[in-house]
Amino acid sequence: MSHSHPLRSLALAASLALAGTAMSATAAVPASAGAPSPGVAACAGSHDAGAAARVRQGAKNDEPALFQGSPSQYASLTDSATLAAGSVTIPTYFHVVLPAAEANNGTAAEDRLRSLVNAQVDVLNNSYAGGSLTSGSAATPFQYSLKGVDFSYNDAWYGVVPGSVEKEMKAATRVGGKSTLNVWTANIGDGLLGWATFPTKRLSSDDGVVILDESMPGGTAGKYAFGDTLTHEVGHWLALYHTFQGGCKGQGDQVADTPAEAQAQFDCPTGADTCTAPGADPIHNFMDYTQDSCMYQFTAGQVARMSDAWTQYRAG
Repeated sequence: MSHSHPLRSLALAASLALAGTAMSATAAVPASAGAPSPGVAACAGSHDAGAAARVRQGAKNDEPALFQGSPSQYASLTDSATLAAGSVTIPTYFHVVLPAAEANNGTAAEDRLRSLVNAQVDVLNNSYAGGSLTSGSAATPFQYSLKGVDFSYNDAWYGVVPGSVEKEMKAATRVGGKSTLNVWTANIGDGLLGWATFPTKRLSSDDGVVILDESMPGGTAGKYAFGDTLTHEVGHWLALYHTFQGGCKGQGDQVADTPAEAQAQFDCPTGADTCTAPGADPIHNFMDYTQDSCMYQFTAGQVARMSDAWTQYRAG
């Protein structure tokens, strides 16, 4: 999971199979190598630039069992006719969670976060359009139209982590069907930057993306505050795996034009090449774990995969 995704190390540790189907898989981003583990208090509550890098985690079981020989519902995705660039407009709703105490402080907090949301949607659209800020990126079929922003004041939701409180929060606020993107923002716990569900044939009540509020552009998450956490997590929502999926072996992320890499990369390690297969590590790819300023690319193969996933799982 944005060059800031929650505990990147968590996603690696949670590299459990998605049990044949990638249902409600959340991809989360953990802390960088050498930093305290995501469960450590020093990492869990610290979102500032000086804290250990937070991981972009996208799913509770972010790494499917696919590479352990188990079948995957996504194995049938093929690079068939890719939808035209910018041809799909996705209605997008933001559900902003604030602590209960803020309810008595007027609209200042809401006004600030609404501004961050607007900036975030601009970054999301630019990233998926292959725009000027993402030079060298393939244009995708997707653009995002902000349809609504709502606010909830709830202390339990404000520190949400994957699990029961997440389900409660989503059940109370989610809108639309499989083709509607729901994004929840909060001061999420466990040192995560965010997580996302993968697409399923039948709409899951968990469907959507959760991100750290301060990872939006203009937030306080330091090198993870340029909006790429959401870009990364929406990639999972559209069936992309991490570029380091499966390490140097097997089918990797099932995308032919993303070079294999042995593990997630952090910061911006130019020239890193951890697998003997051709190609340097794709550190500029939105689906790695590098910092926001380092990420700017989707490949043509990733675009085709997202397009196929949309057609098979989310369209209509």
